[in-house]
Amino acid sequence: MPPDDVQRALIEQQLLHQSGIHEVHLVTLTPDVSGKISQSVDAADSPFNDRSQSGDAADSPFIYHCIGTGKADYGRHGIVNLLALQKRYLQLLYRLMPDVVHIHGSYHYINSRIALWSHKRGFPVVFSPYGGMNPDYIDAEYGKRTWKILSYQRDMVRGVSCVIVSDPKECDYIRQQRWNDRVEYIAAPEDPASLAAYSSRVSAIYEKVLDSDKGLHISERIREASGALLHLSLADDTERQPLCPEDILNLRSLTPTDWRDLFLFASEQGVLPMVKDVLIKIQFGTLPIDISEVEHFEPRHAKDTSPLPDDHLLSGNRIVGYRMRKHLSRSDANIQHVCYMLQNIRYHQHHHSLTLRHLCDLYSVFRHDDMDEELLATTLRQLHLYPYARRVCQVLKEVAYLDDGYMPVPALDDSSTSKIRTDLMKY
Repeated sequence: MPPDDVQRALIEQQLLHQSGIHEVHLVTLTPDVSGKISQSVDAADSPFNDRSQSGDAADSPFIYHCIGTGKADYGRHGIVNLLALQKRYLQLLYRLMPDVVHIHGSYHYINSRIALWSHKRGFPVVFSPYGGMNPDYIDAEYGKRTWKILSYQRDMVRGVSCVIVSDPKECDYIRQQRWNDRVEYIAAPEDPASLAAYSSRVSAIYEKVLDSDKGLHISERIREASGALLHLSLADDTERQPLCPEDILNLRSLTPTDWRDLFLFASEQGVLPMVKDVLIKIQFGTLPIDISEVEHFEPRHAKDTSPLPDDHLLSGNRIVGYRMRKHLSRSDANIQHVCYMLQNIRYHQHHHSLTLRHLCDLYSVFRHDDMDEELLATTLRQLHLYPYARRVCQVLKEVAYLDDGYMPVPALDDSSTSKIRTDLMKY
C-alpha cells in the first residue's frame, strides 16, 4: 500500500473504538507463500454491505482483505440475520484461506461471533481492542460496557490466539484479569518514519502466532508425513517396506517450510528426537533446520513430553487405584503395563497434557510385547477401560499408522474418539 494510505489506515485503526467503526482483516503473509495471491472479492461475495479492500503485497510484509463489520456495513438487522451472515462469512473465509484473522475494534457482537467462527475452524485469530480494554475507559462507561464484557467480550479475549494492544494499561489489565497471557504491546506509530517498524512488528507477531500451537495449524500433508515417520520409527528393523509409495512421495515433496512446521509440531508433541533419528536411519539427508530460536507463545495447557509410566498411576484416585490392584494382582506383566498406560493416557487427556509421545509409548507395547488378547479384553472390561482402549487404538491408527493386526482390541470411532483427537491437539 502507498505510505499515505498506510498512515491513514493506521490513524483510523487508533480511533476505531471511539468512532464505532469495526473491521476484520483476513491476512496472508507474503514470505514463503508460493502461488498465493491477494484475491479480489466482489461485493456480492462479501457478507457485508461492502467497504472491502485488498492490501498490496508489493509494499507490505503481508496482504489482507479488509471487511467492515460496523452497523453501516452489515445492516441494521444483522444480528437477526446472524445465520445468513455466518454462512456468507464462512464462504469468504474458505475462499481466501487466510493465515490469520485480525479483528479490529472492541465491544461489538458481530466481531465476537467472527472470532468464534474462525477459531472453531482452525484459523488463528488476533484481536486489537484499540483502547477498549483500558480500565479508565471501562470505568468511564461502567454500566454500558460491563454487560458487554460479561456477555461476550471477555470470552472473545480469552479465545483469541493473541491480543495486540497500543496502551500499556490495556496490557496490564488483560493480564491482571487472567483473560489471556498472550498480549503484545506495540506503540502506535506517530509519524510516517515509524510506520515500517510498526508494520514489521505486526508481521512478526503474525509469524509468532502461526509458530505457536502448531497442531492446530499444520496442513494435512504434514500430518500424514508425521504419522509416516512415527510409524517408521516404531517399526521393526526387519520389516522390508514399512511405508507405502504415497508416503515416500509425500516426504520427498515437503518444502523447507513444511519441514520447519513438522519439526515445530514434533517438538510440541515430544517426538522430535524420534523424527530426527528416523530421518538419519533412512538416510533422508541433512535438513539444515534449527527451531531453537523460533519465537512462539507458551501453550495455554502445558504438554507433558515425559515417558508414559507403565507400572504406577499418575492419578491419586483411590477408587481407581483399588480397582487396579484388585484386578491386576494375578495378571501377566504385559497386561498390567497396558492397563496402567491406558489409565495414565486418560489422566493426561483429562488434564490437557496428552501428547503423541504418550501414544507412541503405548504403540510400542502393542507392537513388540506378546499378550493374551482375550485375557486383556476381559481385564479391560473389569476396569471399565475397554471402550476407551478401542478409541485409543483408532487414534493410534490415524496418527501413527498402527496396523489392525497389532491392535489387541478392535478400533472404535465415535464422538468420544473425536474428543481424544481434540484434546491431543489442544494447547
